[in-house]
Amino acid sequence: MLDKLEITNGKLSPEYNKYNDTYTVKIEEDVISLDISYETNDNIKVKIFGNDNLKEGENKIVISINKEDNYEYIYLTAIKESSGAVFSGMYDVTTLEVGNTAPVYVAPLIGASCFLIILTLYAMLFTSKKRK
Repeated sequence: MLDKLEITNGKLSPEYNKYNDTYTVKIEEDVISLDISYETNDNIKVKIFGNDNLKEGENKIVISINKEDNYEYIYLTAIKESSGAVFSGMYDVTTLEVGNTAPVYVAPLIGASCFLIILTLYAMLFTSKKRK
């Protein structure tokens, strides 16, 4: 096993323990690969798989440790979260007041964006007619 394991550009959880083989690493949006450093005995071979072009969401990385043809593995799940705005709730269109605006989440899909824009316009029209 590895004597020490550190990720310098992410938060390893739980803290490294040579008896544990599964970890989560929280990383920033701009990280494309983990900076992994480790300490081990001289006669151990270490290979790292899946540590390139990390995408948003969960990324699986495996550290293979070979000592005299006995293999052990450490499994990392690197989680990259987007810093973009996230629409986290719904608004009741009947309670919006004229002059107030509801946030619109601009979705990556044009269809979803158009739907939300139409919904917002409908809410504005519905509430303005209701108050007259």
